[in-house]
Amino acid sequence: MLLCLFAHSQKHENRMLHTEAETKVVVIQIRPVQSALPFSFPSGDLIQESHQGTRLYSAGNTDGKLHGNWQSWYANGLLCDSGRLIKNIPEGEWKYWDEHGQLIAIRHYSAVKFHQVLEEMHRYNPKRSFYILSLLYQQNRSGALQYLDVSYSFPGSKTASDYATLRELVLSNIFGQSYKPVFEQCLQDGLYMNYFADGSIKDSGDYKDGLRHGPWIHMKGAALYRQQGAYQNGLKVKEWKIYDRNNKLLELIFYNKSGQESWRKKMNRLED
Repeated sequence: MLLCLFAHSQKHENRMLHTEAETKVVVIQIRPVQSALPFSFPSGDLIQESHQGTRLYSAGNTDGKLHGNWQSWYANGLLCDSGRLIKNIPEGEWKYWDEHGQLIAIRHYSAVKFHQVLEEMHRYNPKRSFYILSLLYQQNRSGALQYLDVSYSFPGSKTASDYATLRELVLSNIFGQSYKPVFEQCLQDGLYMNYFADGSIKDSGDYKDGLRHGPWIHMKGAALYRQQGAYQNGLKVKEWKIYDRNNKLLELIFYNKSGQESWRKKMNRLED
């Protein structure tokens, strides 16, 4: 008699089938796929809705997916967000403003690379791998997939399943306390910026193939300390500097190639 046992490994998150007769293990990976939005859209190639006599949003639609230019507006007629999607996945520049017209966030995405990364995750070959994310997926499935989730690009975002309709999602952006873009998944590639309400920069840097890469600036804390350094494939590397609001150097921190802090030095300063 062939006895089949099912075991779940949290580390690899794979389904494993073990047959005692053959003492053989077969590993079946669940393929990472694009998530579908949980609500339907009005019919037509161009979908538009209004709210209390003012335009609410405008979007392209193909085969029941958001495709083409996207825009939504506040009740005062100012833009809330704008960008472009290719079948529910953002492509190129995406912008988000507050109700006073102040730019809050800029993101850049690649829909092409999003699908390439998913495919490479599924058919991973170390000799023919082009993306770090596909390697990370082999080591930590859930950890790698988080980089493709909208909550990574816009922390604090709800999921589309929290809304019954596209209209409800947009109204929540306009009258709510947080922002949720109309997509569920994305791959960041290019400029990333956040702004404070006064227009000053909060975060600034670039993404490459879904991970932070190159010079970055972070503003931290109520005192607006500035952290400045570089990332490589999503990890802090080499020298990072911390400055106060008067641009005086407070600390030096050095990170190794693994992104681990090697040492730090606080700078001695005389009182002004």
